[in-house]
Amino acid sequence: MPGAYADRPARDAFGRVGRWRRAVLAALALFLAAAGPDRALAEPPRLWDPGYRTATVDLGGLQRLRFLTSLDFPPFNFADANRKPTGFNVDLARAVCAELDLVDRCEIQAMPWEELEASLEARRGEVILAGHAPGAGLRARFGLSEPYFRFPARFVGRDADGDEEDGFGVRLSEGKVAVVANSPHAEMLAAFFPDAEAMPVADMPAAYTALREQEADLVFGDGVLLSFWLTSPAADDCCRFLSGPYMSDRHLGQGMVAVTRTQDRRLLDAINGALKAVEDSGAYAEIYARYFPVDPFGT
Repeated sequence: MPGAYADRPARDAFGRVGRWRRAVLAALALFLAAAGPDRALAEPPRLWDPGYRTATVDLGGLQRLRFLTSLDFPPFNFADANRKPTGFNVDLARAVCAELDLVDRCEIQAMPWEELEASLEARRGEVILAGHAPGAGLRARFGLSEPYFRFPARFVGRDADGDEEDGFGVRLSEGKVAVVANSPHAEMLAAFFPDAEAMPVADMPAAYTALREQEADLVFGDGVLLSFWLTSPAADDCCRFLSGPYMSDRHLGQGMVAVTRTQDRRLLDAINGALKAVEDSGAYAEIYARYFPVDPFGT
């Protein structure tokens, strides 16, 4: 059911399981080490309607703005070599603080995922920025920002199959598509591409193996995970994104949101305004490019 899926953390939609953490961290470390100042910026899709009007909020009386996060959801939030919080969400929190002119009162606190909501309720922080997905259950207990990140579904195919985009149509109509069985992506594949022949597999590593060994012609899954796999040694430059990104609130949820206490409405308005300003200024695109080796929305 869409509602039930929407209540799941976005980190689970991304595929946050133990076996992925080490592989994603390794790929991220290699990418950041190799990235130079001349690297072209990725172009993330705009999340905010240019006509969206944000409220002007005075937070001058706020003594400190504490963002709560975790350290087990790379590349969004994880520990650097000195065990300090880093990642997309952490840098975004700092950019929000800068927009609100609260840099000197801004703090990032990391803790286990399971403790985040209780810590917010106990006033040990003001905002959670760790990978929550909006849903009715969460919305009933907390204030939620507008989504600041969306997860696209993507197809990946072998480079050896040629560069013609027509090749994608042939593979989709005549070949097999590896997809994790009983997953939101399997449901989405059936709904969006009913004529495609799905090849159910146990997990994403099995999908990659099927693609590389030519048992499958395509893989369909989360674009963020796929972007890291494409640059990993395991992929060995075998494959690339084919066709464009596909979005679905019904199957993939609405992405990730910041979480505040329900009564902190003024703060939530300020967070929304700052998130839009970060996108408008180009700072969001800089942060986005910093953490994604291959643009999950790109070609």
